[in-house]
Amino acid sequence: MYQLDLIILKFFNITISSNLLDVFFVTICDFSLWRWPLIPIIILLLWKGGPKGRWTVALTLIAIAIIDPTIYRVIKPLVGRLRPCQPESEIEWIRQIVGCGGRYAFPSSHAANFFGAAFVIGAFYKSSRYYLLPIAFLVSIGRIYLGVHYPSDVLGGFIYGIAVGLIVIAVSQKIFQAKISGYIAGYFPAKKN
Repeated sequence: MYQLDLIILKFFNITISSNLLDVFFVTICDFSLWRWPLIPIIILLLWKGGPKGRWTVALTLIAIAIIDPTIYRVIKPLVGRLRPCQPESEIEWIRQIVGCGGRYAFPSSHAANFFGAAFVIGAFYKSSRYYLLPIAFLVSIGRIYLGVHYPSDVLGGFIYGIAVGLIVIAVSQKIFQAKISGYIAGYFPAKKN
C-alpha cells in the first residue's frame, strides 16, 4: 500500500506539476478563501432559505463540528502517520509548495470536511451535488499535489467525511422526520406510513 501511495503521490506532486497547477491547488485548498463566499451563503440560507435552508446550515455545521475535532484530536494522534512533507518521512523528492501543516496526515481533514459538507448539503439541494462533489474532489487531489498528504490519507478523509455526513442525515431523519422529511432530497428516503 505504501509503495502505491508513493507512486500516486509522485505522479501528482512531481510528474504533472506546473506553475499553473501550483497556483490553482494552493488557491482551491486555502480554507480562508472559502470563508468569504460561505459567510454570505450561510446568511442567505438562514435568512431567505426558510426551514430547508436552516436545516441545511445546522446539519452541515453539526457534521463539520464532528468531523474536524475528531480527526485532529483523536484519529490523527492515534494513527500517528507523518505527513509526506515532514523531514522524518525521508521522501527526498517531495515538492513542498505550501507549509507542511500539522505533524500527522491520516486522515485528511480537508477531504473529510469538504466531502462531509457536500453530502449533507446535497441531501437538501440535490443539484448542489454537481458542483460540491467536484470541488471536494479537487481539494482532495490538491492535498496530494501540494505534498501534504498521501493518497490513502485523502481516501480515509473521503470515507470518514461521507460516513459522518450520512450518519448526521440518517439520525436527523430519524429524530426529526416530521420536520425535515419534505426537505430531504437525500440518500435515505423517508419511510411512508
